[in-house]
Amino acid sequence: MKKIFLVVFIFISLLFLLIFTTNQSNRKIDNFFKIQKNISHLIYTNKNFDIFMSSSISYNNFDVIQKDIFKIKDILRQMSNNDFFNTQLSILRKDFDEIRNLFNQKMQNIERLKSTSAVLNNSYRYIQTIYEKVSNKKFNSIYARLIGLEYNSELSIKKLDNDINILKTNTNQEKIFINHAKNILHYYKRFDELKNRINSLNIDIKLESFEQKYNSSSDIFIRDIKFVLWNVIILLSISLLVFLYYYSRIAYQKIQLNRFKLAVENSDNIIMTTDYNKKIKYVNDNFIKHSGYTYKELIGQKASILKSGLNSKNFYKELNDTIYSGNRWFGEFINKRKDGQLSYEKASISPIFDENGKIIEFLAIKLDITKERTIEKDLKNKEHILMQQAKMVALHEMLDSISHQWRQPLSSISTAASGMKLNKEFNSLDDETFNKLIDSIVENSLYLSKTIDNFKSFFKTNSENVLFNIKNTVNKVFNLMSYKFNENKIECIINVIDKNIEGLEHELIQSLVNLLNNAQDAIVKKLINEEKRLIFLDAYSDEKNNLIIKVRDNANGIDEKIIDKIFEPYFTTKHQSQGTGVGLYMTYEIILKHFNGIFYVKNVSYTYENKEYKGAEFIIKIPIKIKY
Repeated sequence: MKKIFLVVFIFISLLFLLIFTTNQSNRKIDNFFKIQKNISHLIYTNKNFDIFMSSSISYNNFDVIQKDIFKIKDILRQMSNNDFFNTQLSILRKDFDEIRNLFNQKMQNIERLKSTSAVLNNSYRYIQTIYEKVSNKKFNSIYARLIGLEYNSELSIKKLDNDINILKTNTNQEKIFINHAKNILHYYKRFDELKNRINSLNIDIKLESFEQKYNSSSDIFIRDIKFVLWNVIILLSISLLVFLYYYSRIAYQKIQLNRFKLAVENSDNIIMTTDYNKKIKYVNDNFIKHSGYTYKELIGQKASILKSGLNSKNFYKELNDTIYSGNRWFGEFINKRKDGQLSYEKASISPIFDENGKIIEFLAIKLDITKERTIEKDLKNKEHILMQQAKMVALHEMLDSISHQWRQPLSSISTAASGMKLNKEFNSLDDETFNKLIDSIVENSLYLSKTIDNFKSFFKTNSENVLFNIKNTVNKVFNLMSYKFNENKIECIINVIDKNIEGLEHELIQSLVNLLNNAQDAIVKKLINEEKRLIFLDAYSDEKNNLIIKVRDNANGIDEKIIDKIFEPYFTTKHQSQGTGVGLYMTYEIILKHFNGIFYVKNVSYTYENKEYKGAEFIIKIPIKIKY
């Protein structure tokens, strides 16, 4: 019943909307024709102005021109204040403002032209009176040319001006004649300038263009009104049809509801509805297949029958708070099937309301993601294995470095101890020799202890960010690997900024060790001993406060056929005994996931000490969290 009232209300509302729209359209059309009439008056009056400009200097009907000026001003004011012009046709506002400015300029110049014409007429009448009293025949030509001034050419006027200036006067009347003649020439020139200035405005062309644009806009506007009216009529027709066929629509909706129910029954999703107290009211076939329970075993049971105990109490508290407050909940369950197997489910639970807005049921739509979670777990295990392999490679580097750095101090300790024993056997161990050998043993022992302290911090397994200095970190890496660079005669050029950053220092050390090992292996493999061997490490911050680390060698670069594959796990160009292919992959993962940075490689050519080299350049770009 409420739906019938709603349809009637919509129908009446649309009827009033039609009446209102029709009334508004009539008003807009009246406004349109009013403005169009004003534009016609502007064009007509502008022609009167042009006639006045083209008329004789002796034109005296100034009152008509003044009325036209007042009329133009009134029309421009009406158009400026017209709401229809300012809203519906605002696209033409700029053109109208230009027309108004041009008319204001033209009317100002016409008023000046009118004043100039009046002065000329007075001077002409005055000079005619004086001319009758002048007996000098030389003034006849001047007078005749002044009377026909507007029919003379520019050259004739200039000559007339020159003739007047050189003409000698004998009487006072002749002097007055000449003064008025000069005044006529002065104001005639001004009259001519004003006419040229008015003509240069080209207002008639712009008026014609404005009229065309206005008519064009009106066509669009009228079409819009028709479109609105037709839409209202169509909506009214649709409302009437809805009203007449309301009961037939109910039958159609029942058919659609049955189709929906069938679609739910056969859906691949796991669908369940419960009452307000979360007792199961309905489950689809896929729910039964997925859970292992029968329909009778589920209906009337609490939804908690599926609990595995692996979701926390806070998890269920947040779920209940969300759905009982009338909101939809999204999340993942770890449930248990009837056979005891765990099931991972991605779920959406929505409350269902009655007509009064009260929650009466809950609808749960779930998707089985057990396979996806199993695959994700396997991937994490594989990634852990790769990480452990990479750490073992780095551990091997550390032990190799320790063995090389300890060789000399251990030899010195052994030699000192043997010396003490021999001297003791031959009774030649005096205090000076004893102290000298003991000092050697102590000194080398302290060196070994310091080495242990340095190395034990390289591979800490804590996952907390720490504040560390990038320059000190790079120095640690080179202390670890310096013996290899010395053995292979590799020159290292280091240029590192002294800056503190926040992050996992031990993982950055591991990444740099991987890069430097990669560069060293490429140099040893591709370059002969006689060639200069170079590794560059640059670290600096860019304008966006990112740390940029570049490691570059001169091993002639990476083959373009494989350069896009070198970050793949287990991909290596080395012999099986030399590498596992996980170093660059793990470096890529560390920079991307643990530092939120980017890591890439490219082949570069560069000059060092006036010699051209080619090699691979690995670039690390990570955001700096600490700015000091």
